[in-house]
Amino acid sequence: MPRTRDDAAQRTRLSEAVFTTLADLGPTGLTLRAVAERAGCTTGLVLHTFPDKRALLLHARDVLHDRTRVRADALEADASDAASAVRAVAGGALAVDAGRLAEARAWVAFLAATLGDPVLRERHVTNSRAFAERLARLLALATGLAGAVCDDRAAALAATVEGITALAAGDPERWRPERQLAALDLVLDAVLTP
Repeated sequence: MPRTRDDAAQRTRLSEAVFTTLADLGPTGLTLRAVAERAGCTTGLVLHTFPDKRALLLHARDVLHDRTRVRADALEADASDAASAVRAVAGGALAVDAGRLAEARAWVAFLAATLGDPVLRERHVTNSRAFAERLARLLALATGLAGAVCDDRAAALAATVEGITALAAGDPERWRPERQLAALDLVLDAVLTP
């Protein structure tokens, strides 16, 4: 009797292998062979799902965006007010635990890969702007300030979050969770001032 394939389970296994390979080895280490080894399958199976390295990178970025979006949605929904939501969503993007440090490493690796690829760069821009737009919307609710002011403050806040996260990905010993949160608090206090 032939074995039945569980395509959903296979894609989930490959998806996790792509993401963790990118987080652990960076864009140069993200190869079909490395993903296949991590997923416990053949390179042929990886190629069947992801036709090239760009597809691997795009998938890893989509996984990251989905994870962070779901987390931000939950943090925003659980916040008692808009200012608390700004703080929670911004803090939720920091690399303060092992899972989020892996996300930060995958984000930095994807960012590095965007430098020479306009398709990857477009995906990065879309996802980064979605984060800044969420922050701008929440800042407008929290401060009552005009849209342009909130856009500028959201850009500064997003840059702070992404900068802290990138530094933590590269030097987690120096950028421990306490330091990340303290640095973020300095900027949060400024952007939340009406």
